[in-house]
Amino acid sequence: MSHSVPVLQSLRCRLIVSVVAIEVIMLSILVWNNILIIQTTHTDRLRDTAQSMIEQIANTSGRYMVEVDYASLEDYLKNVINYKELLYLAVLDRDGSAVISLGPYLDEHRPLIDRSPAQVGDGVFDIAQSIEVAGQPMGEIRMGFSLAIMQDAINKSRIRGIAIAAIEINLTVFVTIIIGLGLTRRLAVLSDAAEKVEAGDYSIKIPIESNDEVGKTALAFNRMVTEVSSRTQQLEKEQFRARELLIENRQLIHTSLEIQEEERKYLARELHDELGQCLTAIQADAELIRDSSQGDKRVLTSAVAIMDVSSRVYDVVHSMMHRLRPSILDNLGLVEALKDEIEAWSSRNIETHCEFNYSAELQGLGGAQTGIPVDVPHAMPGDITSGLSVERISITLYRIVQECLTNISKHAQAKNVSIELLKNAGSILLTVTDDGVGFDMPIAHKRLGLIGMRERVNSLGGSMTLNSVRGKGVAIAISVPLTVGLKETQ
Repeated sequence: MSHSVPVLQSLRCRLIVSVVAIEVIMLSILVWNNILIIQTTHTDRLRDTAQSMIEQIANTSGRYMVEVDYASLEDYLKNVINYKELLYLAVLDRDGSAVISLGPYLDEHRPLIDRSPAQVGDGVFDIAQSIEVAGQPMGEIRMGFSLAIMQDAINKSRIRGIAIAAIEINLTVFVTIIIGLGLTRRLAVLSDAAEKVEAGDYSIKIPIESNDEVGKTALAFNRMVTEVSSRTQQLEKEQFRARELLIENRQLIHTSLEIQEEERKYLARELHDELGQCLTAIQADAELIRDSSQGDKRVLTSAVAIMDVSSRVYDVVHSMMHRLRPSILDNLGLVEALKDEIEAWSSRNIETHCEFNYSAELQGLGGAQTGIPVDVPHAMPGDITSGLSVERISITLYRIVQECLTNISKHAQAKNVSIELLKNAGSILLTVTDDGVGFDMPIAHKRLGLIGMRERVNSLGGSMTLNSVRGKGVAIAISVPLTVGLKETQ
């Protein structure tokens, strides 16, 4: 889709204005120079003609002046006065008095003689020549030539030059507009094609109308579009393959985590069922031996020692079972399991205060009575978030809180920790914040614990954000989709 261009920014307008401006300047200089040449030519011609005429008249008038035959001289001069540019002709005697005056000559009004027609200010070119006979001055010839004819010729030349310049400017504008229309039309085609390519349409092809610069540009553009289209298709294939690999990778992670949790659950159950029963039996036998020792101190001491060791082993096994798979998570749900974990963690980290807040409607989530399937809307085929269960969400969030508390106790040096578990619309929100030493964000992607947490969240179709400033603690926010209601627990 083409966009309108302001007039002053239009290539066509700028082209026309530039050409016309250059043309006007060049033609103005040319017309002015032609006028100067015409004016110089006319003035030179008039000066030379006047000088030739006055010299001839002065030579001829000499004998009439000697004979004082002014009547014959006047008859001779009347033939000369008919020259079209001659305005007046006067013959002065030795005293400077006009003896013959033809035309509007007034002695007192014409005291000066002009050197050149170009220097005339009154429209009359005045010239004088002395009359000499045998080296003796007999008088003077004065002539005045009108500049009207010369000026008329100059004006006509000026008008003719301006008219020719105007015609040439109009022709130039016309030709420029025609060329500009053709050029800008083809450039507009290029611009429209570029906009379509920008919008993702790689099927566009520009017709090649000529082999000039614009045609070569269009040909190069078509080649570029073909190359971009090919590389874009290749990139889309690579992106599709990358998405497939990502899904496969997340499926592997999901499967690995499930296998890991199942193995932990199995080991916890085996420890409880097998080793727990054995330890209980040993404890019972040791108590029987102690009660039946009949004062034998060695037997009594050994029985008590067995009882103490078995008790310590039972405590260790119970702790291992809790770490592997806390039974409270399966029986009472995520909230109670987190309470238990936070309480145990606080007892080991008495210098740090840990506060836990949660939504009441999440009470019992993940317990034996809430094994509800959780559907993620618009799940794509093969998406690992399809068919999620509350149990899986609960154990994932529990493990993330475990990892966060472990990291805080090892690295944070925090005084206060806040954990929130909230339900918001169709999601479960988990936030963990502390006021510890924090770290620089660029190194966050290198921490394996954080990478593991992010992968766990991604496997649930959720999102995780991490913010930290050195010296100002860490804030982790996790959102996991949950689109079904939770069974109320009483």
